[in-house]
Amino acid sequence: MVRRSPRFVRFIAVGVVLAILITLILTFVFPETPNYSRAQVFGFVGIILVTVFVGLSAGVAVAVDRASTRRARTVVMTTSERVDGETETGSAQLDEDSTN
Repeated sequence: MVRRSPRFVRFIAVGVVLAILITLILTFVFPETPNYSRAQVFGFVGIILVTVFVGLSAGVAVAVDRASTRRARTVVMTTSERVDGETETGSAQLDEDSTN
């Protein structure tokens, strides 16, 4: 079966980057309080948002993976052989009976 599956690490990395950017924005939008420094606020909000965005981006990756499974097709491939220094070309045929 031939199908393209998403790269889960890339989805999660995008989620982490988005979470950090939103954390930076939220940290500097609100005024600093005497109880917590900006670094502490960045850390607290960052931990929460990174956790949420990693979960959301992993969920999106799973949804994309499931959608790509529905479009998967079975392909029959013949191999090529080298004959007298020349190469025969291989061919691929789509098996129409097993499409979903």
